Amino acid sequence: MGKNKKMSLVAKSELEDIFVSVVIVADAEVDALSTYLKDLSSLLEGHYTNYEILLVNNGVDQKEIIDASALLESLPCIRIMSLSQRTRYDTAVFAGLEAAIGDFVCTVNPTVDPIDSIEGIVKQNREYDVVQGVSDVPITGAFGNRLGRNLFYWYNRKHINIDIPINATYFASYSRRAVNALTSTHRNHRHIRHLVRLIGFKPTLFSYRPKQNPSNQRSLRTGVIEALEIATSYSTHPLRFVTWLGVFASFINILYIGYVLALNISNTRVAEGWTTTSLQLSGMFFILFIIMVILAEYVGRILVESRQEPQYYVTDESVSTISMADVSRRNIAK
Repeated sequence: MGKNKKMSLVAKSELEDIFVSVVIVADAEVDALSTYLKDLSSLLEGHYTNYEILLVNNGVDQKEIIDASALLESLPCIRIMSLSQRTRYDTAVFAGLEAAIGDFVCTVNPTVDPIDSIEGIVKQNREYDVVQGVSDVPITGAFGNRLGRNLFYWYNRKHINIDIPINATYFASYSRRAVNALTSTHRNHRHIRHLVRLIGFKPTLFSYRPKQNPSNQRSLRTGVIEALEIATSYSTHPLRFVTWLGVFASFINILYIGYVLALNISNTRVAEGWTTTSLQLSGMFFILFIIMVILAEYVGRILVESRQEPQYYVTDESVSTISMADVSRRNIAK
């Protein structure tokens, strides 16, 4: 008995004395969730003195949730938080970050992110506030999605001063200081990879090989809407662009007025045609409506922000019988 207790103490002394929270954002595409939780629990128990597994149910199949909930009786330190409805992935990530209490918070996608990479990214997180996972293999998807992704990330670097690696994923790890900074913002439109850089953190990159090729299955329409939302939420560049576009349109109109006056002064007889007038009017109305679209987008953002409505609602939360490995430990870092 005494020998077993001594061996247990020695084994515990070899664990890293930190509190790690792992946030799993699971949606309808996830399968074998209970197996993933078992393997993850085994890894965390063998490496850290304190840990928690926070599963964010973002529309998971009911059978998967039932199987995962059954583990609460046998595995410690698991919380299952169910959202009222399926939300965007970034919103679900923030739901997990706001609920996590660890010294270090790691976000994973159980479909593509391997469990054995968690130890490495958390180790790197002890030196840097934010560690961004980058896939070793390209992110797949339709040609239009890949092209749009490349163009949008180029636009981010060029005009918003936000540099995101083209193969960046949602696999990341954040220090408590970074989590507090991210969750203290009052934005309604929060995109984790953009917001991290906007606040001022400079993520260090963690290269890893996913379980399967990450893919972007969003429709082109959804991608365009999200790109427009991000651009208008994190920068005034589109507004500045249409300002100069309006100035350019006004200048063209002035030149056209000068052209008409010059013809009349010189008494030049010209046949009145509809082509020039039609082109001029079409061009001006095109520019006018572009300006109206951008302005409408910003007005919509202002309306949403002014409402200050929660982005998500938690309908249910279940916890393991043993919620912490060390019940006397509490993270109160601010």
